[in-house]
Amino acid sequence: MREVRSEAWKARVVERGRRVALATPAEEDERELLALRRASWEFLAPWELDLPGVDPLGHSWFVRYLRTGPQYRRERWLVRMRRSGAIRGSITLGEIDARERKATIGYWIGARHARRGLMGEALALALERAFTLHALERIEAYVLPENEPSKRLLAKLGFRLSGIAREYQRLHGEDRDHERWALARDQRPQSRM
Repeated sequence: MREVRSEAWKARVVERGRRVALATPAEEDERELLALRRASWEFLAPWELDLPGVDPLGHSWFVRYLRTGPQYRRERWLVRMRRSGAIRGSITLGEIDARERKATIGYWIGARHARRGLMGEALALALERAFTLHALERIEAYVLPENEPSKRLLAKLGFRLSGIAREYQRLHGEDRDHERWALARDQRPQSRM
């Protein structure tokens, strides 16, 4: 039996692409978003941060996800299919610094939807929004050195490796180095994915 999805998400769309749309998250998205994370956990777990006291597949994660938004210099968007509204992943624009005109970007997609070009399309929308709406000059992404698919995606979008952030984040009890990839406003490719 097909689940009936509320159409309320359409009012929260901030960007539309050919196949996907970016929409701000809301409480009504909890069940679907957590179901996607649970179904994709084996795929997502290697890249997930240690968040003390937060179940990465439960209500506590969703509450943190929803509440750490604009007041924390951060925007979050759900990646949704334009026609059905089905959630496929999430993008976070964080550490938005209006004075220095820079931010970081993070993202994930459900396992069944990876490598189909959906996140590439969604990230292109998010980047354009970030550069335009926030008048940013630089966006950075931090990636584990072994995350080859993510590095290929960033390179396609015009990002360049700009350094190593030593012991940048704690994953699975270990402080891990991350590669820092950067995209400057004036280095964006002319054609989008």
